[in-house]
Formats: sequence, structure tokens, C-alpha cells
Amino acid sequence: RLILFRLSHQLVVAFKDDNTVAIKLLFPRGYEDGADDTWAIYTRGDILEQLAFVLKKVAWGHQEGGTLGHYAYDGTRGGTEDGTRLRLCQHFFCREDINPSNNTFDTDPSV
Repeated sequence: RLILFRLSHQLVVAFKDDNTVAIKLLFPRGYEDGADDTWAIYTRGDILEQLAFVLKKVAWGHQEGGTLGHYAYDGTRGGTEDGTRLRLCQHFFCREDINPSNNTFDTDPSV
């Protein structure tokens, strides 16, 4: 039981680490983590500019070969032409069963 408990927590930590990497890719340009900063002032124009930057990275990141952790933009296999759908990078999983008749797949969550 202890081994299973540890493995399940290890997977949670790995998932959180992957999400942290993905979120870091979405931070606005010029962002610096200042541990001593207690406040910041942004104008309306600054906010709109930063939002446009983040949305552009999310919507068109696949054109630059960008991915979000274990996820990637899919414009080649079943995605939209502009590639805005995300797909799971399946090579991170041990076993997969793909059923093309109903468009489902079953993966072993062990990484």
C-alpha cells in the first residue's frame, strides 16, 4: 500500500510540474517573478496588450512548434484547419487502445 500511495503522489507531482511549465509559457512578455514586489500598476492599454500577447501564444503557438506540457495543437489529425484544438501527446502513456469506430481511446495513466 505504501508503494501505491507513493506512486500516486509521484504522478500528481509530475502532473503539477508539467502544468507549471505550461503556465510559464503563457506568462505575458516581460514578466519577472519579483518575490519582494507587493503591488503593480497597469494601464488599460497594458492589460489589453498583455491579453493579446497571451491569446496569440495560445491560438497560434502551434505554428512556432510550441506545446503546452504534454499537450500540443492538432491541425493535422482531426483538428480544425487552423489547428486550434489541443490533443494529448499519447507517447507519454504506457498503453493505448484506439477505437476508430467511435473516436475514443483508452490509455494507461502510468507514465
